Amino acid sequence: MGRGQKARHLAGELRRGIAELRWPGGKLPTEQQLAREQGVSLNTVRRAVDLLVQDGLVYRRQGSGMYIANADTGPLIGVAVPSMTYYFPRIIVGIERELAKHGAQMLLRSTEWNSVEERQAVDGLVNAGAAGLILATEGPNMAGLEDVDVPVVLVERGLEDPNTLHEFVASNHAAGARTALEHLRGLGHTRIGYLERISPHTAPQLRAGLGDVPVLIESRERWTTADADRFLTALLRKKATAVICFADREATLLLNAAIAKGISVPGELSVISYDDEVADLSEIPLTAVSPAKLDVGRLAVETLRARLADPDSPRRQISLVPNLVVRESTGPV
Repeated sequence: MGRGQKARHLAGELRRGIAELRWPGGKLPTEQQLAREQGVSLNTVRRAVDLLVQDGLVYRRQGSGMYIANADTGPLIGVAVPSMTYYFPRIIVGIERELAKHGAQMLLRSTEWNSVEERQAVDGLVNAGAAGLILATEGPNMAGLEDVDVPVVLVERGLEDPNTLHEFVASNHAAGARTALEHLRGLGHTRIGYLERISPHTAPQLRAGLGDVPVLIESRERWTTADADRFLTALLRKKATAVICFADREATLLLNAAIAKGISVPGELSVISYDDEVADLSEIPLTAVSPAKLDVGRLAVETLRARLADPDSPRRQISLVPNLVVRESTGPV
């Protein structure tokens, strides 16, 4: 694990500790204590705390120590997400910042992509006194949430079920796919491929947005270097000049396969990634569709606050079109 990754991991651990009121007095342990407890260097602790300071969760008081911002104030809002390491951290930051503006506290749980743990998390948050919940659910069609006694707002869920009555704030991934498609068409590409990591929420929306355009489509639970190489061979056989990939890891595998074969990117093949978590870190920085994760978190809090303020108001279902961030991996045919 690299130094930056260690710092992000520790920052996640500290976020959980803050959300769980592990330090009810509002003062964090010293940097030396945290380094000993977590088995990391002082530099890693300082970088982790810097991330929390940037997010407005923690502040340093000269000569006194590190303190939790807005400790012991405001209503408690329960948040449950399936992952603390990929995609959802930026949404969590958006939630945290908006809650902090209104003096509210957050109690955070990770459900590890497990619908059983999700239900336990929901029950635990309600029992802990949460006034409302912000959830990214894994259960099919959000089953079981109807019996929850507090208001619920879904994040990055809901659009896949056109009949849902739940309030939600979600990225419109179908529209995001169309944004990528239009970018490639504007560059003259007409033969476009698509590869994806199978997922229950995002991938079906992307396929819907792409329609019958792709000349080659392949889905896998997990892509390997060999899989990417075989797909690239098939893509070239179809005379494709561009490809859209879900997600960043898969796009990077395909990009590396192209470089290994001596194929110029974007000269001979344009590549677009979807998610934009680490797309800029590839050997050739990837053009990427970038969901507005901070705004998803912020608007989820706004939606929940409106529901708490007026329980009889019309339900809100908010769809955000992702942005396209153009980098070096796309160019004219």
